[in-house]
Amino acid sequence: MLTSFKLPMLQKAQIMRFGHNKPLSTYHALCLSLIAPHGSTDMWIHPIRKYALNYGSSCALFLFQPIHIKFFFLFLYSMFHMMHDISATAPVQLAYSAGLHLSWVCFPEWALTYLAWIHTPLHYARVIPLLTKVQLFSLAMTHIFVYFLIRKYETNDLSFGGTWIPLVIGHIMTNA
Repeated sequence: MLTSFKLPMLQKAQIMRFGHNKPLSTYHALCLSLIAPHGSTDMWIHPIRKYALNYGSSCALFLFQPIHIKFFFLFLYSMFHMMHDISATAPVQLAYSAGLHLSWVCFPEWALTYLAWIHTPLHYARVIPLLTKVQLFSLAMTHIFVYFLIRKYETNDLSFGGTWIPLVIGHIMTNA
């Protein structure tokens, strides 16, 4: 019988919670450096009022919540957000997103791979035509900066107490 502590996602959470000093792999750093900056395009393609309200309200609502509450709401918002990675009817999109999130529970490494090599390129395919050359250069430099910055961290440093979660939720709300 599969107990909850044997689920790979929960094993990863235990590692993050109790700490195992292990250098971040080059692949993980590369994925994170592709994923993290993609939300920064919101400030260039959406009106300031929209993204400031969405990011501000998500920070106000979620920043000081316990980590399990943050992850619960991240899961709900992410389910909605990933639905839009495919063009289909709403039930098919929901099934796709549910299957995707279920796969991340069993194969947590797949989450980084999916977000870096599928979700983020889909986002860029939509927004890059709207960006200027200066914005594209700035975005590329941000990816490089994040890569070198994140290489300095170890696996147990990456949760940052979930302070990044309200920013992700703000990105999801802005792109809804």
